[in-house]
Amino acid sequence: MKKIAVAGCKSTTQECMERLVEDGFKIDLIITLTPEMAQREKVAGYMDLSPFAAQQGIPVYLPDTYSLKSDKDKARLQSMELDCLLVVNWQRLIPEWLLKKLSIGAFGMHGSPEPLPRGRGRSPLNWSLLEGKKSFMTHLFKYSAGVDSGDIVGMQKFDINAWDDCHTLHLKNRMSMNRLLKKYLPSILVGTAVFQVQPEGIEPTYFPKRTAADGKIHWDQMDMAGLYNHIRAQTHPFPGAFSYVRNKGTLQKISFWKSHPFDTHLFFYGEPPGKIVETFTDGSFLVSVWDGSLRIYDYSGQLPFTPKVGIRFIESFPEAGE
Repeated sequence: MKKIAVAGCKSTTQECMERLVEDGFKIDLIITLTPEMAQREKVAGYMDLSPFAAQQGIPVYLPDTYSLKSDKDKARLQSMELDCLLVVNWQRLIPEWLLKKLSIGAFGMHGSPEPLPRGRGRSPLNWSLLEGKKSFMTHLFKYSAGVDSGDIVGMQKFDINAWDDCHTLHLKNRMSMNRLLKKYLPSILVGTAVFQVQPEGIEPTYFPKRTAADGKIHWDQMDMAGLYNHIRAQTHPFPGAFSYVRNKGTLQKISFWKSHPFDTHLFFYGEPPGKIVETFTDGSFLVSVWDGSLRIYDYSGQLPFTPKVGIRFIESFPEAGE
């Protein structure tokens, strides 16, 4: 019986493992992070997988390092004689020594709005929303020493529609992961899977890493569609899009979680971008942008924030640590 380990530390990792169990696969080990390490590593969407592991009777390994590069991690994982590692939202490269130790290999998912090798790198779901893409491809591939460069086993495509945000895209991506694993994992485990080398004649492209500071809103540069994409690309579980208001001589940070383009005909002529131009009894408000207005209906502040007509959001340098 081949020994399968799963490396991951997010809610989608647990959902993926739940479906794997339902599909009849046995998980022999979970490699995950403690809440303290996840906080230190700023893992968005972290979930403590220990309760699930205990419920299922699956052993857990809590590494010294997220990179798995410490001597202790190497010695411990080498002693476990694992055959196959499934990487599900473990946002670090798998060290080469572990790739060589696995008798079958490590397999993970990488998505992109274009077929690999285009769209390698970090935060592809977020970038796809920011760039207004209309579809996404989840690739199941075998890990190599490079960044998202391994041979492809299969691909599942899904829509990016006008109602999606980074949360719903995570749900679609996780469903795609399980469809791919259900279809291809049996052949991977018995050695009959067919691998497709990524095309060498296509120049790879890479999405850069995003940080919390990238959520800052540049009011003078964004129209309705751009601002909407900016907010939905950084909503939960990410740190959010944000701006500032002046409150009694200090700057208060306001985070924006949900919005939608409102109207281009009910236009607020002469009002600068970033100014609140209408409020509603449900707590939502309209903010002026260059080509119309955007309705903000989910937001939060460091202190309680009451939207009022005339308040203008302003840009400011990010706070320390953002």
